[in-house]
Amino acid sequence: MLRRALSWLWPTTEARTEGHFGRLEVRWENGRKVLNSANANQSFGALHRVWKKTLTHLDLSADPPRSVLMLGLGAGSAVAILREELGIPCPITAVELDPEIVRLAHTHFQLGRFRDLKVMEGDATIQIHALRDRYDLVLVDLFDDLDLARGVDSRSFVHGLRDRCSETGRICFNTVAYDEVSDRRCQAVHDHTQRVFHGVEELRLEEVNRMFIAW
Repeated sequence: MLRRALSWLWPTTEARTEGHFGRLEVRWENGRKVLNSANANQSFGALHRVWKKTLTHLDLSADPPRSVLMLGLGAGSAVAILREELGIPCPITAVELDPEIVRLAHTHFQLGRFRDLKVMEGDATIQIHALRDRYDLVLVDLFDDLDLARGVDSRSFVHGLRDRCSETGRICFNTVAYDEVSDRRCQAVHDHTQRVFHGVEELRLEEVNRMFIAW
């Protein structure tokens, strides 16, 4: 409680460790526990706001998904939004590459409180082709710190996303454009998605996030 109170004055660190892509830090910021990598928020900070705005924009209450696939779990921001903020009770399958992030999610963010959540450890660019179920909603948040993870800006990966969607399914694909190179990779995601899906909508969030919603 003291760390939470002090975090309104300055961030306070609770845990530091090394993950698959480098440093991970659990700390209190403005009264809330967050998970950060070296240069980016991974859960419950700016990323939480990005997913909250995106999922609110979808107006899921009008047509709740019957199943959700998350590629990139983090500490569970999007799970918390769906279950606790939007009241979406459907089963969720999540794929997370980094076992250390999964451990932190359980130890510091009580991930185990969510029922009907299946967490698979593995590379989402491979698992997207190995999975056989189809989902009403697919959330993609795959990064190496601040950069898109290798392979997620490929046409093959986007085809895999389409194959995992139900007939009326939608995907939400989070990308970050902070310089010329990263913006080109974001644009590649947009262009592949536009070719593979029927339609694409883009949301610009938190100054650098380009969120692509496709159906």
